[in-house]
Amino acid sequence: MSANLVGDVTIRYADLHPQVPGDGVPVLLLHGFGTDFGMNWRAAGWVQALGAAGTRVIGPDLRGHGASGKPTDSAFYLPEHFVADLVAMLDETGVDKVDVVGYSMGSRLAWELALTAPERVRRVVLGGFGAKNAFDGADLSDPGSGDTPFDLVYRTVAALPGNDAAALAACARAQASRPFDPDPPLTGIPLLLVSGARDALAEGAAELAERCGGTHVEVPGRDHANAVSSRAFRQAVLDFLAD
Repeated sequence: MSANLVGDVTIRYADLHPQVPGDGVPVLLLHGFGTDFGMNWRAAGWVQALGAAGTRVIGPDLRGHGASGKPTDSAFYLPEHFVADLVAMLDETGVDKVDVVGYSMGSRLAWELALTAPERVRRVVLGGFGAKNAFDGADLSDPGSGDTPFDLVYRTVAALPGNDAAALAACARAQASRPFDPDPPLTGIPLLLVSGARDALAEGAAELAERCGGTHVEVPGRDHANAVSSRAFRQAVLDFLAD
């Protein structure tokens, strides 16, 4: 499905109902920077796993990504615009409350959604995410030109078919202009953080979980690129959402 939910940016999203629905709330899956719903979640087995559990899945291609609109002006990518897209999408699909599972940039947006509209969120999972500034040391006037963890991610995703490097650069600059702030902490909503043991971009995940009264699960041997496809990651999330 697609809709002009907020302003002039078209947002493409999937709304998938299992053949045998369960009684849980839907799960909103928010992908990482430079990927999309299909690449981040469907290809990694998440849609199948959640569907087998009887869970309705809602998954957008975030603005600047996948089949959604890709403006090249950084002003379109401030966190509040992403959150407005998500709230409008939930309104359009008739969903009052969701469990939110994010990965990388999607985790930052899951945090923002839970802070901004806590009445729409039952539980939150932040994957591949910590309190560290993901853009630390990167020259965002020329993203990908350095050797920081973000530069490595940018070079990888900017080369993927269908991606617009200028839109991704604009997205990165806007996100960096509003650095993640763990204050106020996310409290009052059950929270799980999951990160690969070798994920430099998720540094501080355990401390962030403790600060918020949440739980942290570390996936052995995984890094930022492959933690999301880990069976241990999926199972930790399924168990958390089923509680």
